Amino acid sequence: MPKQPSVYKEYRRQLILSWITTVTHWMMTLGAIMFVLGFVYLLYAVLFAGLDSQQYTVQDQIRIRGNLGLAGNMMLLGAGFVVIGVAWNYLEEPLVGVILLLLAAGFYWGLPLLIGQLGALPTPGTLRDFALERIRNTAWVLFPPGLLLTVFVSLAHAIKRLRYGVGLDQPLRLGTDVAQQQVQRRFLGKCWQLPYCRDYVRARCPIYHARRTCWREGVGCMCEEKAIITAFKEARISSDPEKNAKYIPRNTTLSRWELRQRCGECIIYNEHQRQKYQLFAPLTIGAVVGAAYFFREPLQGAVLDLLGMLDSLLARFTLSPAQASESVLKAAAQTSEIASLVLYVSAVIVVLSYSLRLVELVIFKWKL
Repeated sequence: MPKQPSVYKEYRRQLILSWITTVTHWMMTLGAIMFVLGFVYLLYAVLFAGLDSQQYTVQDQIRIRGNLGLAGNMMLLGAGFVVIGVAWNYLEEPLVGVILLLLAAGFYWGLPLLIGQLGALPTPGTLRDFALERIRNTAWVLFPPGLLLTVFVSLAHAIKRLRYGVGLDQPLRLGTDVAQQQVQRRFLGKCWQLPYCRDYVRARCPIYHARRTCWREGVGCMCEEKAIITAFKEARISSDPEKNAKYIPRNTTLSRWELRQRCGECIIYNEHQRQKYQLFAPLTIGAVVGAAYFFREPLQGAVLDLLGMLDSLLARFTLSPAQASESVLKAAAQTSEIASLVLYVSAVIVVLSYSLRLVELVIFKWKL
């Protein structure tokens, strides 16, 4: 009987979550329709309506500007609905935030490039320029949630790795039935200084008495417990660690690669890897953020130079006049300090995210 209220509470929670998921799916569908309608209308106005080549009365300009503004608002609202739905339904997907950041960069910087490829850019202050600005404003709907999702997913995943290590997504085969022991632990210590070293094994373990590590020797108490315990069966333990090293058993039936694979499935070695990640993950975050802050000016200049190189490359291979493509991306990035900062922050966030992924790959996948 006492469990009924908690069961009912859980049922209500699941019902609310299911209702929110259904609503957000409808929001994504409605938002996509609104976004496409507004985007197509504005894109037509920019590319095909000939707004720069026609003379309009003041009343017509006000009417057209109002229509363009309405289409822009519809596009922004639709993009907002889609972002809300994506953020709720795909919160922990690692690429969602990065994709939103790339889309934001595409609308803000990529669109002028596309217009430059197809013809002349709009004259500032014209109706065509107003329509283009309405499209580019989509970047400000996509960028903040993209930035937050990228940071959230990267840090949330890193925190889980710090806590669970390889156990987050890789099954272990050796030592999973061994509980953590009450031993004198040392951060990044040897195998016998980690929480899974058992007293009754350590007392007869030649690796412990030689002050070495099981993953260096290719044999240990989790994979060959019997061989470890019986290593000193006919010998006396010496006070000299080097003399005890000769009693470490050797497995000659497995290759060095197979021994490494076996270590990769051992709970002791992967506890060592988890602690290694605890060291390198914060160092990676500090290194990326520190470099981005202290070397901001040269790095921002390098990003702009990269855009300039891309401009030159596109101008070389475009089928439109080369002048239409020269410095389009670089000029778009230099339109304001905010635009340049947005591009730089986005690049830093993406670099930070994939730097953590690289550290994770090296430590938990490659087992280095």
